[in-house]
Amino acid sequence: MRKKLTGLAAAVVLILSMIAGFAYADQTGTVHGGWLQLRESPSFQGRVLASYPTGTVVTIVSQSGSWYGVKAPDGMQGYMLGRYLTVNGGSGTLPPDSTGYVTSTNGLNVRMRSGPGTNYSVMASYAPGTACKVLSAEKGWYQIQIGSYTGFMMTKFVTGTPPSGGGGIIPPTTTVWVSSANGRSVNLRSGAGKNYASIGLYPVGATGKILQAGKTWSYVQFGTRTGYMMTQFLTTKKPDYPLPSGTYVISANGRNVNLRYGPGTGYNAVAAFPPGTPLTILNRGGEWHYIQIQGYYGYMMSKFIHE
Repeated sequence: MRKKLTGLAAAVVLILSMIAGFAYADQTGTVHGGWLQLRESPSFQGRVLASYPTGTVVTIVSQSGSWYGVKAPDGMQGYMLGRYLTVNGGSGTLPPDSTGYVTSTNGLNVRMRSGPGTNYSVMASYAPGTACKVLSAEKGWYQIQIGSYTGFMMTKFVTGTPPSGGGGIIPPTTTVWVSSANGRSVNLRSGAGKNYASIGLYPVGATGKILQAGKTWSYVQFGTRTGYMMTQFLTTKKPDYPLPSGTYVISANGRNVNLRYGPGTGYNAVAAFPPGTPLTILNRGGEWHYIQIQGYYGYMMSKFIHE
């Protein structure tokens, strides 16, 4: 009886191996982020067999958690950490009904399309780290579901590895507070990247709401203003110090901010006020607000005003 069970177990292992081989047929990964180690087993305790530079293309043969079993161009086989591989082609590595996470090397949002191709219309875009449900896979594309939207996203932008740090993805509508190690205010930007314009500066302790969380950048709302802020500067733990309230001057570098006679830096300054000075907004503009502050009237850039 024991021999029969042993034989049956071996057969099951063989079948599973064959299924895995078909699932990863033609699947490749490209190394990014520097030299990547090939290990004997899928863990950091596994013996290092070799290292390969950025741009090396390996063949994916299996997956074990956040590790891929791969075959390198020189014929060596082992395991590489998935976060440093850009997966290309193939029928997809995540099975139906599994959870995936949006990923991108530049930290920008990734587009969901109405069909499996770049010629299809864009339905929405999602920040890195957004969780999704994988419905199916075909060469180079996953059909996924995020909230009420169902569409397609390229396989290289979806990973089975949860984002590291921060305890995972922050659910939408969660209250967050601005936090920074140096105590300075943090930029709210018009897009998910430092190259986008700052549309506001928010001090440590300012309260906001998550609209879409990502690993590097999150889409958030502060009062009536929405934009992108780096996730590392957001915390879901309420600070134990008094929170700022009302409308007042803010400045990332701690310097005084000019009140000007007109809505532009070409106008002379009426006076300059330190961060924290209360003010009243009389007329809202895009980049400039007309305000009253300590008996003075004039224009101040909206990014220097906390509301």
